[in-house]
Amino acid sequence: MVFSVTSVYSLDGDGTKTLNTLTNMPAGSSDLSSLSSVNYPTEGVSVPNTANQSVFKNQPLSWWVSSLNSGVVKYTPVSSDVNWSYTDSNTKAIHISMEISNLLIPNKSSNTSRAPGSTSAVTTFEPKFGINRVDTLTM
Repeated sequence: MVFSVTSVYSLDGDGTKTLNTLTNMPAGSSDLSSLSSVNYPTEGVSVPNTANQSVFKNQPLSWWVSSLNSGVVKYTPVSSDVNWSYTDSNTKAIHISMEISNLLIPNKSSNTSRAPGSTSAVTTFEPKFGINRVDTLTM
C-alpha cells in the first residue's frame, strides 16, 4: 500500500512579522543571498551556521508559509539539532536550527479525522504565531 502526505500551511495575522520581532529580538539581515552553503563552519559543532539562522529569524511569516507550501523549506531530518532545511537557488540544502523550526512550524496535532469509507485522514496542528498546518494522509 502506498501512502502520501500533503501539508498545507496558511497564515492568520500579520505576515510581515518575523521571529525576531515576535520574540522581541533585534532585527538583523534578511538577505537570503547572504546565506552560506557551509552548514557547520565550526568543526565538531552540531548547531547549524549561526549567521544563516539569523537570516532565517528575519524572514517574514508570509515567506515561511510560502516557502513551506512550495517545498523550498522542507522536512529534512538530519540530527537532533536540525529537521528542516531551506533549498537555495543552487539547490543546496541549508539547515534550519531546531530552535527556529520548533518555534515557527506547527508540529503538535490538535485533531485528526477520517470520513467513513474514506482513504484519507486529515490532521490539523496547533498554530504557531498564526501559522496553521493541515496534513492529509492518503492511503
